[in-house]
Amino acid sequence: MTTRIVQIGLGEWGADWAGTVVPQVPGVEVIGWVDQNPEALKRAELRLGARPDRCFPNFEAALSNIDVDAVLITADLRAHASLVELALETGKHVLVEKPFVSTTIEAERLADLADRHQLILMVSQNFRFFPAAISAAQLVREQVLGPVGAVHIEFRGSLNYTPAEESFYVLRQPLLEGLGIHHFDLMRMVLGQEPRQVYCTAWQPQGSPFREPPAAAATIIFDRGTVVTYRGNCLSVGVETPYGGEWHMECAEGEIIWTCRGDRDVTLDGDQVRIRKRGQPAVPVDLPEMGSFGRRESLATFARAVENGVVAPFASLGRDNIGSLALMQAAVTSATTGRVVSVETLK
Repeated sequence: MTTRIVQIGLGEWGADWAGTVVPQVPGVEVIGWVDQNPEALKRAELRLGARPDRCFPNFEAALSNIDVDAVLITADLRAHASLVELALETGKHVLVEKPFVSTTIEAERLADLADRHQLILMVSQNFRFFPAAISAAQLVREQVLGPVGAVHIEFRGSLNYTPAEESFYVLRQPLLEGLGIHHFDLMRMVLGQEPRQVYCTAWQPQGSPFREPPAAAATIIFDRGTVVTYRGNCLSVGVETPYGGEWHMECAEGEIIWTCRGDRDVTLDGDQVRIRKRGQPAVPVDLPEMGSFGRRESLATFARAVENGVVAPFASLGRDNIGSLALMQAAVTSATTGRVVSVETLK
């Protein structure tokens, strides 16, 4: 069975989806493209071979002219809520880029809508679909080294550019809402716990071209007592880490050390896991073999769920993603107010 989709949003990242991800996923066929920018549609015609009669200036026009099973939303964050709502109301399954929506209130409303219509609503948290992340989560669940007490995560990048007003995502906090949402989501997935409290501070590194702070540090307390210290910097002068960051997870009987997500979702060079039992040297862990990974596996997982109604264990459905969105919101609120923020009460 082939899942027929329409893709909405052909900006820089959406075009990357269209050109390098979607064509690599068997069982998925794009039969329509939507973007309000005529130049983006023209590029789709030239680079993707998209038929002009399958390119539309808005979602409503696409719905009137083509019949699809599902919608892939890679548009600007500000449009996510309205697009997801229209898709669900018209009976279409939805895969939406992260961040899901702007607030947990919107997320809850849309998750309720998906449940009411019995449709798949999934957020493409593609860092979940890397072998190192999956392996780390399994090691924690099996308590190979006992319970996790503390975790330190560090991300160092060198994303030295000036975001334009019309950039793909308009972010209050380039780190926390851009890459940080991946890291927050991985915390929940790998630990199997929910965040309860966060204190976060953000800053502008010397000479930063960003309008908003691209660096931040946070302390997060989870519901079974695990304490996570997190530091990220999009303008670091240090040795760059993989996009998933460097993780040191201190357990009762040793340490789990891992990284994931190398360059642009196309290699597994950044994936590795090691375990170090107390008093012994670290040893590598064999990673699970994956035929596809990252965004490709995210889309493939979504298509399988649409086809047979079975959702893979590490997929991030809309309702589950509320926890990651709430932690991101709480970190942003803490960074802007200077206060400790309770995650479970945030709306």
